[in-house]
Amino acid sequence: MKRGGIKSILDRRKKRFFDHKGEVLIGRVVGVHGIKGEVKVKPESDVFERQMEALETIPLYRGTKKEELKIESIRPYKDIYLVKFKDVPDRTAAEERIGGEIWIDKSKEVELREGEFYYHQLIGLEVVDENGERVGEIVSIMEQPASHILVVRDGEKEVLIPFIGEFVKSVDLKEGKVVVSLLEGMRS
Repeated sequence: MKRGGIKSILDRRKKRFFDHKGEVLIGRVVGVHGIKGEVKVKPESDVFERQMEALETIPLYRGTKKEELKIESIRPYKDIYLVKFKDVPDRTAAEERIGGEIWIDKSKEVELREGEFYYHQLIGLEVVDENGERVGEIVSIMEQPASHILVVRDGEKEVLIPFIGEFVKSVDLKEGKVVVSLLEGMRS
């Protein structure tokens, strides 16, 4: 193997093959369920199920591939969804879709009801505590098995806040503000 061969392979893996400008990520295929071709999809929005039901086909991106899949059924299962696509007949075909991402054109987003939002809408929002004191700005959202984590930065300080009701009290997209309740020691 030539010198730098492994490095070039790793560099190629980091590259994005698709430009998702004008699109929004709504879910990720994280596993399979059963033998009939169902995939486990981790939602990336509050309105994932409604969004999926509003579309006839969804684009699934995996590495250098993009495929349009027709939805046969969708059902909640624990904190994820089980999705059956018409073009995925069995477990083997479903396993090939693990790691795939579901991106939709922003023009196809469903109307949001009060209190609903897409995760991408949280990036850049100001975070304040219940006393109105600034905590920082949401710079990213980390995916964790138990819950998503808001990464909030204020200058050099970074606070990680679990995205659960105990900590996130309200999200106001119009005002661009998230109110949180922090435990002592969370603001290092």
